[in-house]
Amino acid sequence: MKYGMLKRAAGTLLAAALVLGSLTGCSGKGNESASNGNTKASDENGAEGDGKEQAKGRFLEEDVTLPIVFGNIFDMKKLEDGTIRIIGINGDNGTKTVWDSKDLGANWEKAFDAPKEIQDEGNGYVDYAALSFDGQSVWVYNQIGDGGITHVLYLVDQEGNGSVIPFELPAAEGEAFSTDNPIENLIMRIGFLGSEQLLIKDMTGKIFQISVVDGSVKQTYDFSDAEDAHEIYVVGNKILIATSSEILIYDGETGEQQQTEEALQKSVAESGRFDAVDTIDAGEGMYYLTSGGLYHYKFGGTVMEQLIDGTMNSLGAPAFYPIALTMLDEENLLVAANDINSSSPGGIALLKYTWSAETSAKPDKELRVYSLYDNREMRQSISHFQKEHTDVYVNYQAAMTEENGVTVSDALKTLTTEIMAGKGPDLIILDGMPVETYIEKGILKDLSSVFADSGNYFENILNAYQDSQGQICAVPARFLIPAAQGGSTYYTPGEDFDTFTSKQGVLEKMIPEVTIEKFWYSCGASWQKEDKTLDVEKITEFLTKLKNAFGEYDNSTEDDNVTKSMSEGEIVNELKKVSLSYGDLDLAFGRYKVNVGLLGRLDYGMMNAVNEKLENGDYGLMPGQVENVFVPSMILGISSKAAQPELAEEMVAYLFSKEAQKVSQSGGFPVEKEAFKSVIDGHEYETNMDGLVGVAGGANPDERLDYALIPTPEEAINKLTSLVESLTVPALEDDVIKDAVVTQGAKVLKGEITPEEATDAIMQKVNIYLAE
Repeated sequence: MKYGMLKRAAGTLLAAALVLGSLTGCSGKGNESASNGNTKASDENGAEGDGKEQAKGRFLEEDVTLPIVFGNIFDMKKLEDGTIRIIGINGDNGTKTVWDSKDLGANWEKAFDAPKEIQDEGNGYVDYAALSFDGQSVWVYNQIGDGGITHVLYLVDQEGNGSVIPFELPAAEGEAFSTDNPIENLIMRIGFLGSEQLLIKDMTGKIFQISVVDGSVKQTYDFSDAEDAHEIYVVGNKILIATSSEILIYDGETGEQQQTEEALQKSVAESGRFDAVDTIDAGEGMYYLTSGGLYHYKFGGTVMEQLIDGTMNSLGAPAFYPIALTMLDEENLLVAANDINSSSPGGIALLKYTWSAETSAKPDKELRVYSLYDNREMRQSISHFQKEHTDVYVNYQAAMTEENGVTVSDALKTLTTEIMAGKGPDLIILDGMPVETYIEKGILKDLSSVFADSGNYFENILNAYQDSQGQICAVPARFLIPAAQGGSTYYTPGEDFDTFTSKQGVLEKMIPEVTIEKFWYSCGASWQKEDKTLDVEKITEFLTKLKNAFGEYDNSTEDDNVTKSMSEGEIVNELKKVSLSYGDLDLAFGRYKVNVGLLGRLDYGMMNAVNEKLENGDYGLMPGQVENVFVPSMILGISSKAAQPELAEEMVAYLFSKEAQKVSQSGGFPVEKEAFKSVIDGHEYETNMDGLVGVAGGANPDERLDYALIPTPEEAINKLTSLVESLTVPALEDDVIKDAVVTQGAKVLKGEITPEEATDAIMQKVNIYLAE
């Protein structure tokens, strides 16, 4: 990757970081790190650093093998007789089924399949079910008829006999459900209160407490005016209404609200919303899961006890969504969860956590990982890595969050200072950083030995930063492709930047800032001259030609364009904003003439559906001032002053394993070829025998795009693979420079300044940054 005008930055920002004499390039095998690899962490990190005896005792995680592949688990309970019962759907045949374990989850046997009325998928489906502690279950069967969907509640006893609970969900009420806008009410959650009552939450926010005998309503809890989403949990005879900021407690017998538990409120504020709860003392205390881990609380108390740290296992992984928590006793528990990155084919995981009194409370070794931005693939991979390395704690820190307001420039200064002081991270995710400057100054260690036994990788991506001596000091674990999609009138795959931008208004109605950022990736790599300064003429040309393609700016269209591609309330992160999929509906329904953006995943059905709405629709590389560009992502580098260099290398090797490469959190395509194919081939749709379709829609209710959920045809797989193999130029990655270009370039597209004025402002900003 090339960087413009970074020569001075190397001298000022980083020269003091290492004393390298005449050595240039990354740190090779002859350079000694600041540590010999022995762990000497501080007491707060849990390792022995001053001769004190280290604290012992920690819960360890292990996978539980189930006898069938569950397509879903609705609930799991430890019954009154000690049996562990699971209710769910058999992923192989769709059967609603009940399974028991008599030995705390070691072995399982089928208790029975749900009654045939619940199995009838021809006339309906089940989306919720729940267990009681005496082994009963309730199933929400959505019966489809001419008049719409009718909810039928089936009560299934301990032996598998079913009966209907005579309950009819009231009509939806509220401002959003007027007679002019009739919407059928839906059951959104269900659970047992004891063995004789149910709690049912509807789509309006109301919770009904009903009898399982006659369906009569005992209490109604109305949260229809609540701004925050809420969930219901039962602990003994207490009803807990949980939001992201508070816990309300009600008496299950009287329906009266109880006194606020301050320690519980504080815990929610600090550790996040509840995911699952359980009790082993009839409700005097509770165990609960959040992304922070497992906690215990005694009602009426003042102390919240964290029993498991989620950062050290799967509980804190981004793709891990707990379904049920079952406390076997104080030292053993089971967690059922949705985890798309689990080893289970159905994406349903069952994990057991066991207290190990002789295991260190904190792992003996600490690996420090740093990035500018939070990386979901890294967090997911850390969970798997720590599971296999129980003696390792991976301390991952992302410098920039919405809360702290840290800028890229400030974060890089802090990083440099810490490296100089010998307190820097071991492993660095270099996205957004001046990678080549770090390489030139020996900040990064040579990684070529990690890839000595070459795997099946896209070598053109893997070796993006390989130097003339064969050293690899930074390596992308993911990558994205600057791509374009459109009909033949406005776009032809393979056309150059001049041809594309000569079409006046071809980019009209796009958001100026986003447009500049997208084309930064396909053009910025051409701006560096041989002396590594930025080419002023190239930047001016970039802005001038994009202005012609953008046309006249109309700010009244900004609220009507790309935002319609997003469902209401969806949070848009930086990568999503510049992704190709962000403009799918705008292109399909004619607001865009051409859609451009970064392609980091292939949803063949959706892409094909958009193409079918166009005249000779197709996709290819985004036109740019340089050809065959790719965007390195999750760029890994090991500090040459790492305290744990060998452990960091082991982590890098794991991140390039097939297992880790198949982790998909929309951060880019895998570099390993088998993993790459697995995330684009649509194999998850091979069992879609019923011809189910996906439905895409935005804020405009008149716009709906149905697309097939089918495996990707071999022809489409080959096309994308060939496209990847043609990529040769890594995009320019320095977010300080990028931000300057985006800020000034947007002003050009809006007609506020000329391209020449913008270029001057960019160069002034960049020169100040490089001189700091």
